[in-house]
Amino acid sequence: MKNSILLTATLVLTVLPLAAREQPKGQPQRPRQSFEEFRKGLHDDYNSFRKEILDRYDKFLDGVWVNYEQFKGEEADSRPKPRSAPKAEPGNATPSAHPLPSVPLPEAPAEKEIEPQKQTAPQPTIPTVPTLVTTKPRGDFEFLFYETPVSMPDTDVKIAMRLSQTSDYASQWRQLAKDTEVRVLMGEVEKKASEWGLNDYLKYRLISSYIDARYAGADISSRTSLKHFILANMGYGVRLGLNAHGRPLLLVPCRQQVFAKMFIRIDGKKYYVFGTEDSDPSDSRNATISTCQLPGNNNPGTDMDLRLNTLSLPYTPHSFTLSAAGLTVSGEINSAIFPVLYRYPQMPTADFARSSVCPDVRDQIVSQLKTQLEGKDEREAVDTLLKFVQEAFEYATDGDYHGFEKPYFFEETLFYPKCDCEDRAIFYTYLLWNVLGLENHLINYPGHESASVKLTTPITGDAYEHQGAYFYISDPTFIGSRTGMCMPAYLTETPAIDLYYK
Repeated sequence: MKNSILLTATLVLTVLPLAAREQPKGQPQRPRQSFEEFRKGLHDDYNSFRKEILDRYDKFLDGVWVNYEQFKGEEADSRPKPRSAPKAEPGNATPSAHPLPSVPLPEAPAEKEIEPQKQTAPQPTIPTVPTLVTTKPRGDFEFLFYETPVSMPDTDVKIAMRLSQTSDYASQWRQLAKDTEVRVLMGEVEKKASEWGLNDYLKYRLISSYIDARYAGADISSRTSLKHFILANMGYGVRLGLNAHGRPLLLVPCRQQVFAKMFIRIDGKKYYVFGTEDSDPSDSRNATISTCQLPGNNNPGTDMDLRLNTLSLPYTPHSFTLSAAGLTVSGEINSAIFPVLYRYPQMPTADFARSSVCPDVRDQIVSQLKTQLEGKDEREAVDTLLKFVQEAFEYATDGDYHGFEKPYFFEETLFYPKCDCEDRAIFYTYLLWNVLGLENHLINYPGHESASVKLTTPITGDAYEHQGAYFYISDPTFIGSRTGMCMPAYLTETPAIDLYYK
C-alpha cells in the first residue's frame, strides 16, 4: 500500500512540470504571474465585489432585516483596583528572592513586540475618494470637533427630514448615490483628516460632528443614514441598525476589542454600537438590534483601527513639569488633544501603549531623561527611573478621579495630576525602552498593571524566566520598591504579558 502511494505521488510530481512546459507550437511562452500581480488581482476582485454590494445596497435596505441579540459591553478587568497605591515597607526596600509562578508565563493574544508586525497576507485597499470640483463658489461652514473650531467648505446634501421605515432608508440611499454634494463632503473630510492625522475612529467623529451641526434640522434617522452612506463608501464595514424603538444606530467593526460598549455578533463577528456624542445610545432593556441582510451576510469593508499615530490639531499650548527622584522633565504639549482623548473607546492596555499621539513631545522627554541619567550604571538608572514614575504623580483610581474607567495614552499622563497603575506602567515601560534601551514587558495581574525588565547583570529579586532570559518585576505603583520587588499580593499570581518592548 505504501508503495502505491509513493508511485502516485511520483507520477504527479513528474507529469505536472512537463505539462507546464508544453505550450502549443507557434504561441508565445506565458509569463509567470508575479506576487504583485497576484495581489493586485485580489485587490481588484475585492474592490469589484465591494462596488457591486454598494451599488445594490438600497435593495438590501429595502429587503429582509434580521434581529440580533444585543450584548452588554465587556469589562477589561472585573477585579477592582486598590483605592490607594501600596507602599513597600521601609525595612523591606531591598529585593529578595521569592519563588514566582512557574514559567513560561501566558501571553495575551495581542501582538507582543513593539515593532510593527509585517502582514502575512495582502490586505484589500480602498481607493481614496477624490474631491470633486464644483463650478459654483462655495462658502465655509464652521462647527466644533470636540472643542476645536473647524472650518470646512459648506455642502448642500439633500436628505429627508425624517426616516420612519426601512424603505425610507433605502430611498435615501438611492438619493445620496446620485448627489454629487456627498462626494464633495467625503473629499473634504479626507482632506481634513489627512491634515490633522485623524485615524479611522476620529474620522468617523469628524463626519458625525459636521453632519450633526450642518444638518441639525433633520431628524437623527436621516443624519445617521447619511453617516452610514459616507462611511460605507469610504471603505468601512459599518452597518446600519435599528433598536426596538426604531432608533438608528451605527454598527462598527473594530480591529481592537472595545470594552464597556454594547455590541452584536453577525456570523461571529463583533459590531459595536455607536451613536451620537460619547454616550452609548443603546438601551440595555431592548434585547435586539435589527440590520439588513447582505448576500451571505458578507459586509465588505475594513474594520476601524482605533490606534493613534500623531495628532496634529490646531495648537493650544499647555506647559508641564514633572520632578521626582532627582529627575525633571518639562515642556509644552498641545492641549487640544485632551478633549479628543477623554472619552476615547476603551481598548486593551497594549493598544494604548502602542499608540503615539505626540511623538515630538515624547522625543523631548526621552532626550531630557537620557541626559540626566547619563553616567549611571544600569541598575541605578533603572531604579532612578522607577522612583521618578512612582513619585511624580498622585495615585487615584479612574473611578475616584474621573468617575469611569479611563486608561491614559502616554501623553495624558503629562496633563492629569493623578493616575493609576496601568497609566504608570504604560509610561514607565515606554521610558525603559526608549531612554535606557532595555527590553521589558508590560504585564497584568487581575486588578493590576505592572512592568518587568530584562537586566544585563543578574540581581537578587523577584523575576520570571521568559524565552531563556530573566525579567525582574519593576512596579511603578509599588511606592518605595526597587526593581526585583513584587507586591506581596501578587507573589503567587501568574501575570500575562500585554506588550513586549524588544
